[in-house]
Amino acid sequence: MKQTTHLSPSRWMMPAALVLGAACVAGIGGSAAVTGAANAASRPVAARSPAPLSVSAGKQMAAVEGKRATVLVFVGTRCPISNGYAPDIAALAKAYQAKGVSVVLVYPNAGVTRAEAEQHAREYGLTGLPRLLDPAQSLADSVGATLTPEAAVLDSRRAVRYTGRIDNKHIRRAASARPGGASQRSLRTALDQVLAGKPVASARLSAVGCAIERAATPVRAATTVTAVTAVTPGPTYARDIAPILNQNCVSCHRSGEIGPMPLGTYAEAKRFARNIAGVTEARLMPPWKPVGMDGAFHGERKLTDPQIKTLTRWAEMGAPQGDPRQTPPAPKFATGWKLGPPDLVLTMPAKYAVPASGPDIYRCFVIPTGLTEDKQVVAVEYRAGNKRAVHHCLGYLDTSGAARKKDAEEVGEGYTSFGGPGFLPTGEVGGWAPGNLPQFLPDGMGKPLTKGSDLVLQMHYHPSGKPEEDRTSVGIYFAKKPITRRVYTLPVLAKLDIPAGKPDYQTSRTFRVPINAEVISVTPHMHLLGRTFSMTAHLPDGTAKPLINIDDWDFNWQDTYTYQKPLILPKGTSLTLNATYDNSASNPRNPSSPPKWVGWGEATTDEMCIGFVSFVTDDTQSGLIRLLDLGGRRRPQKAQN
Repeated sequence: MKQTTHLSPSRWMMPAALVLGAACVAGIGGSAAVTGAANAASRPVAARSPAPLSVSAGKQMAAVEGKRATVLVFVGTRCPISNGYAPDIAALAKAYQAKGVSVVLVYPNAGVTRAEAEQHAREYGLTGLPRLLDPAQSLADSVGATLTPEAAVLDSRRAVRYTGRIDNKHIRRAASARPGGASQRSLRTALDQVLAGKPVASARLSAVGCAIERAATPVRAATTVTAVTAVTPGPTYARDIAPILNQNCVSCHRSGEIGPMPLGTYAEAKRFARNIAGVTEARLMPPWKPVGMDGAFHGERKLTDPQIKTLTRWAEMGAPQGDPRQTPPAPKFATGWKLGPPDLVLTMPAKYAVPASGPDIYRCFVIPTGLTEDKQVVAVEYRAGNKRAVHHCLGYLDTSGAARKKDAEEVGEGYTSFGGPGFLPTGEVGGWAPGNLPQFLPDGMGKPLTKGSDLVLQMHYHPSGKPEEDRTSVGIYFAKKPITRRVYTLPVLAKLDIPAGKPDYQTSRTFRVPINAEVISVTPHMHLLGRTFSMTAHLPDGTAKPLINIDDWDFNWQDTYTYQKPLILPKGTSLTLNATYDNSASNPRNPSSPPKWVGWGEATTDEMCIGFVSFVTDDTQSGLIRLLDLGGRRRPQKAQN
């Protein structure tokens, strides 16, 4: 007997033969999946004729289907993209309930327990929806779902009429949503066509999200038996996978850190084996943008080709553990401040509320340092208050009062500013992005922090699918020994005049260095239209030294890159910056629809092109250094539209 009312939170369709299982893997801000469809922008795929559900899947549906149509939404408890859609799923259910449509949550990952799913529904405001456990993927296989989140529309005859994305809000894994939000509400369109008795125009559309994790299939391969244990051929967790994860992943993917799932044990890694393989094979994780400069930077987060192949093969084999005695010790991480107790801790004035949904938020908070004397800074450590919501943050210094004025002009804590802080800073104190570890400057080097300065903390918030609060702190470490070399930062700027619709706009700038310099770090900066960025030093003897090369710019993964060894640049070296931009309608990151002309500016719809070069020099009496000492850092490289 069909039942058209929703299940109560305590009622479940869970055949006893099903083995319960778990979720998905990703970086902040995006990610996961193994299938190629999830790697690209959402696109149509081959349509198919409506097909009835399998018998076993039909049994699960009997108590939850709607009179006129049923929407199955496959969700992952640990998938950031899936969780981000929670408000949209709730809104869909509310809008179509009176039309005879039932929206059903399906938890398809092997390992998800009923208690875990119930907690997930409570956290994300979805307790009013019926929920099914599908750890054997009978429902997912019947409709062809391979990712979370992915949706399927069934008509009153249980024929599958649509499978695919909810909308086109997400561009790809490990990337934030489209700046302008979704332009195509694919699921609602298909549902409206079914309710109107019309054919669904696009019956299958690729989705972006996390691969559905299936229960491991035992590996049937020859083994060499010893007196102690069986030796599994191919990679095992204990011997091959744990060292890779410990070195490259666990620093973020552990309790309390930004990774949406822990990967510190065999049981944890096994749950997400397919997704680990997918995101590493696509080179989305670990997040690392520079190319062609292996070993040049501190904290490089990059896997080798053999390591990636090992992870993929391990997932294909069913994620075997191997001999547990071969498992290396778990890495140890400092508790509290990683660099020890700071000399000065600056905290946001109050908690900031991040809504459950909507576009990313760029908010600046003004924090007085309270310093009564000048200091030299040798390290800065950021502690994000809520790593589910904080994507990255940057620290600027202001002695002019400009930031306080902007703060006073806007209601609420802080003020909104996208590209920069909205004023000319008098200094900077670095920043934080996922995977970025704090470190001290080399002995004798320091950055000045002027008395009476305000710290302007620019936060990038990413809505997680449920309301969040954040109150981030910054720890500053002062020099205990004499500082003999001040770290200066030179911005090299290129002009911008980007025509509407141009997909391959190019700009460049060359700056001749008038001093001997040792480059400590480089920080590229563009906005949403940026595609590639490179800086090269051409030495007086004709030698070319690459400073940075990024062939897939992503505003959400910008970072400061510190060299293992300072780059020595003799006087007369030329620094050349080259960058490209895509201002076409086909660029899903384009914040303007239709595209418009773009020049320099702070707004989301404006652009920038800067290479910040941090260096030390013994030529402290040069005109460039005197200008930088005055805080007029942008004047020598002023860009024009």
